[in-house]
Amino acid sequence: MKTVLTIERKGKMKKAVSLLAAIMLLCVFSSCGEPDDSINITENMYVTYINEIYTNTDDYVGKNITIEGMFTSEYYKPTDTTYYYVYRQGPGCCGNDGSMCGFEFTWDGVGSLSDNDWIKVTGELHTYEENGATYLTLSASDVSVLDERGAEIVYR
Repeated sequence: MKTVLTIERKGKMKKAVSLLAAIMLLCVFSSCGEPDDSINITENMYVTYINEIYTNTDDYVGKNITIEGMFTSEYYKPTDTTYYYVYRQGPGCCGNDGSMCGFEFTWDGVGSLSDNDWIKVTGELHTYEENGATYLTLSASDVSVLDERGAEIVYR
């Protein structure tokens, strides 16, 4: 009887080890072992993604974000600073369409960009304070000008 129980236990142990090995392989191939801290802001839910990030900033600081949109820059004379943006036109307040919806970003190669270029920016989200206000910015690791443009005006 003792021999039968030992054989059954060994059989169950082999099944358990096989199951564990299968789960581990599944995790390796599906990347469930490592959390993915990158966010790809898609055209389909563009405004929703942007609103979520601005509303729950602490959940997104330090994560990599990839976003496509138009490029523009703005010079702010009081601080003698030029700010760079990737954005699309989103719904405005009270039916006033045309609000900028996107992120400020920093990148060493920004001088190669022209207003209205369609760009793809990948960068880590950070916050900074200026004149008592907190702002979001992407520290870009990659910026590229794309030939194919997406929707310039987005509603969701």
